[in-house]
Amino acid sequence: MSVVRAVEKKIGNILRDKNLISEADLNHALEEQAKKGDKTKPIGSFLVELGYVSERNVAEALGVQFNMAVMDLQDVNISKELIKIIPETVARRFLLLPLFLIEKELTLAIADPTHLDIINALGIEKRYKIQSVLALRSQLQKFIELNYTDGTESLGNQIVSPEDGLNEGGAGYVERLKKAGKETSIIKIVDKILCEAVEEGASDIHIEPAESKLMVRFRVDGILREQASFIMNLHPAITSRIKILSNLDISERSKPQDGRINFIHQKKEIDLRVSLLPTQYGEKVVLRILDKTNIQLKLADLGFLEDNYKRLSKVIFQPHGMVLVTGPTGSGKSTTLYAALNTIRSIEKNIITVEDPVEYQLPLINQVQVNLKKDLTFPTALRAILRQDPDIIMIGEIRDTVTGKIATESALTGHLVLSTLHTNDAISSVTRLVDMGIESFLLGSSLLGVVAQRLVRKICQECKEAYTPKPVELDRLELGDLSNSGVTFFKGKGCQKCKNNGYKGRTGIHEVLLVDETLREMIIERASSEKMRQTALKNGFTDMRFDGLKKIFSGVTTTEEILRATRSEIL
Repeated sequence: MSVVRAVEKKIGNILRDKNLISEADLNHALEEQAKKGDKTKPIGSFLVELGYVSERNVAEALGVQFNMAVMDLQDVNISKELIKIIPETVARRFLLLPLFLIEKELTLAIADPTHLDIINALGIEKRYKIQSVLALRSQLQKFIELNYTDGTESLGNQIVSPEDGLNEGGAGYVERLKKAGKETSIIKIVDKILCEAVEEGASDIHIEPAESKLMVRFRVDGILREQASFIMNLHPAITSRIKILSNLDISERSKPQDGRINFIHQKKEIDLRVSLLPTQYGEKVVLRILDKTNIQLKLADLGFLEDNYKRLSKVIFQPHGMVLVTGPTGSGKSTTLYAALNTIRSIEKNIITVEDPVEYQLPLINQVQVNLKKDLTFPTALRAILRQDPDIIMIGEIRDTVTGKIATESALTGHLVLSTLHTNDAISSVTRLVDMGIESFLLGSSLLGVVAQRLVRKICQECKEAYTPKPVELDRLELGDLSNSGVTFFKGKGCQKCKNNGYKGRTGIHEVLLVDETLREMIIERASSEKMRQTALKNGFTDMRFDGLKKIFSGVTTTEEILRATRSEIL
C-alpha cells in the first residue's frame, strides 16, 4: 500500500529555495527548536510561529517534499458515517480527517506526512487503500472540532429535511427550531464563534447565509475577514440559538429584530448587541461586541497628540457650552464621548445621557435609552432631562433640527453638552448645524470646540520593520522628496500575532478645533468653511492629515492607513 513518498530535500531548504525565508530565518527557527528541546514539533511550525512564513507556505512546501497535493477544506462536507471510520482520539492526536471513501479507497486529509506508520496501520486495520492529501493544520483542527461534536451532522440533516417537519411553515417548525437551538452541538458552535471573536479582538461578528454556505466573518481593526464557514443546513439552528440567548422571537423570520446577549469569557464580562435582518437566503445576524474594559478608557488612552489632548481637555472642563465629536460611522465617536465622561465625571456632578442605544453602563452617570415605540425620542428625553437638574448632558447624536436646537439652548443655559455629528471634518460641523436650522448667533455663542476623527490600524510591534516608500505614496500625501530628511517609514512584515497582515490594534487620528472669539464672530456672520479653516490654521489648528503624518513619522501607522482613512480630505 503506497501512501506518500518522502524525498530527501528538507522543508527548510525548500522554503529557502523559494525565497520565502533566508538562511538566517532558518537558523533562528532551528535555534528555537533546540532551545525548547521539542524535536517532535516540526520545524515548519516554528517558522510559522516566528512569523517568517504562513501556514499555507509550509503546507505547500510539505507538498513538494512528500509529492502530495494540498487541499483547501473550506467548502468540504463530510458525512457522519464517514467520520465514524476514524476514532476521535486518533483524529485529534494525529490531525487526521476522512474526506472521501470510494469503494475501498479512503482519502485522508493530514497535517503531518511523517506519520506514515499511523496511516499505514489505519489502512491495514480498516482494510482500505489509503490516499492522503495535505491540509492546513488550523483547518483540520476546526473541522475536527466541528465534526466530532455530538450530533452536529445529524442536526444539520434534521434541519433541512422536509419530512422531519422543519420545512418553513411545516407542523412543529418553531418547536423544532427551539429544540435545535438548545442542542449541545449548536451551543458549542455558537460559543466557539463568540469566544474566538473576543479572543481575536473583533468588534463585530457577521453570520451571513449565502446560496451554498453559511459564512462567519469578523471585523478586526476595522476590516472584515472571513473566519469560518458552515453548511447551510446549520443556519436555522445557529440563528435560533442566538435568538434564544438574546430573548428574541424564534418564530419571527420576516422582520428585523434587535436584542442583547451578556456572557462571561475568561473572567471578563462581555456585552453583545444583536441585530437580525431578513435577506434573500435567510436571516443575517450581526453581533456588535461591547467589551466592558472600554468603559475604563480616558482621553489619554485614545492616541491624542499632546497639543490636541490639551485643547480637548480645556473645553470638556468648562462649566457650560457645547463640544462635538464628528466623523463617519465606525470612527470611534462614542468611545471618545465615553472617555470624555470618564475624565470629567465626579460625585459632585449630575451627568445624564440620552443614547440610541445605550452601549456601555457607566458608574455615576444616568443613562436614558431612546425608545421610539414608547415615544421616548431624543427631543422628548432632552426636555425631561432639563428638569432633572443636570450639570452635563451627553446626547448620542444630533440627528435633527429639534435635537440640535435643544442641545444649543441647553449649552447656553448653564449646561455642558457633549454630542456627535456626521461630518467629514471639524469645520464642516458648523455649516452642517446651520444648514439644519440652528441660528448662527446661538451656535456661535454656545460652541466650545469640535473633535473630528478617524480610526487607523497600528503597525504590529512584533514584525515592525523600516522600509522606503514609493514616490507615489509620498506624492499622494503631498510630502515630496524626503530622501535626505532622516525620516524613517515603517510597516508590518506580517507574523502569527497579527495574522500575517502587519497590523495589530487601532488608534485615532484627530483634529481639535477650539472656537475662540475670532471664530465665534465668523460663525455668527456665517463666514464660509474655507475662511474659517484658514483662520483656524493661522491660530494653531492642525488637521487630521497632519495628525496622521505625525503618527507615520513616529512609527505608529503607515502611509497606506492614513491614505485610506483620510482619502476624502486628501483628494
